[in-house]
Amino acid sequence: MDKKDQHIIKELDLNPKITTSKLAKKVRLSQQVVNYRIKKLKENQTITHFGTILNLSKLGLEHYRILLNLGKTTPNEKQEILTYLKKHKSVYWSATVGSKWDIFIVLYVKDYEEYEAFLESIFKTFPQMEDYDSIYVSYQEFYRHRYLYDGPQQDPIKIGSTKSPYVLSDFETSILNNIKSNCRVSSLEVSKQHDVSYKTVQARIKNFEEKNLIAGYRLFLDSKQYGYDAYILLISFSNYGRDIEKKIFAYARENPYITQAVKLFGAWSLQLHIRAKDYQDIQKLVVELRNTYPIIGDYEIIPVFEDSSINLFPSTTSP
Repeated sequence: MDKKDQHIIKELDLNPKITTSKLAKKVRLSQQVVNYRIKKLKENQTITHFGTILNLSKLGLEHYRILLNLGKTTPNEKQEILTYLKKHKSVYWSATVGSKWDIFIVLYVKDYEEYEAFLESIFKTFPQMEDYDSIYVSYQEFYRHRYLYDGPQQDPIKIGSTKSPYVLSDFETSILNNIKSNCRVSSLEVSKQHDVSYKTVQARIKNFEEKNLIAGYRLFLDSKQYGYDAYILLISFSNYGRDIEKKIFAYARENPYITQAVKLFGAWSLQLHIRAKDYQDIQKLVVELRNTYPIIGDYEIIPVFEDSSINLFPSTTSP
C-alpha cells in the first residue's frame, strides 16, 4: 500500500460519502485512478464496508452483547455455529475471539422475550456450548481510525437515543438495505431498483439523517493489514461513578487507538474497542486507565481474531 492509497483511506475515513471528484482533488489523482484504487482496496479486503450506522433503538430494538464459550466444540461444530449466526436476522456482528471465550455477538431484538428466545434457540441447536455472558447496551459511540493517521478527532457517531421513534415503510426499509454496507452507492442507482426518481431517494436519506435514524457513516477496515490487532476491553467500576463514566468517554474520544466506547448494564460498566500493535500496548493502555481512574475495578481483555459476519441493518424477525 503506497502513500496515495493511505491518503485515499484517510479521506474516506473522515468522510465515507465524499464524492469521487472531491476525493480525486484531495489526493491529486484522476477520478478514474481513484475509482480503480478504491476497487483494489475493496478486493484486497483492506476496506470491507462503507457502513451506514443506524440508530436502531429508534426502531424499537434493544441492543445486547453476548460472549460464548464453546467448550470442547470441534472446528466443524464451531463453523456451524458461525454459519448459524451469519444467517440469523437479528445478529449485527459476530466474531471469533480469545481469552476464555470463543465467539462474540452483537444482537438487536425487539424485547427481552426475543433475546431469551435467541439464547434458548442457540443452546438448543448447539447443546455442546459450555458457558456464556451477556450484557445490555444503552449507549455507544463510534470513532474514526485515527491510529492510522495524524489529525483531530471528529464528532463521534452516537447511537442509543430512543426519542422520536421511527416507523419504516417497506420502501424505506428497502433503501436502508441498499445502503447499509455501501453508503457510497448513488441515489440514482438505488432509485432504479424502486422505479422512483433519484430525488425521492435523496429526500428519504436526508430525512433519515435529520431524524437521527442514520447516525452517521463509517469506514470499516481490516486493521491487521496495517499491523494492528483488535481487542475488546471490558471494564467494571468498584462503585457507581457517573462523572467518571463521562470522563472515560471523553478519554476514548481523544485516544486514537480506541475505535468504540460502549455503555453497559450488567456485570460490566463499559466496553472499549481498541487497536494495538501487540498485547504489551493494550496492557499499557489499561495501566494508564487504571492509574487515571482508580474507580476502575475488574477488567478483561479479549482479543478479536476475525469478523465472521456484519449486518448493519438486522431484521427484527428471527429466522
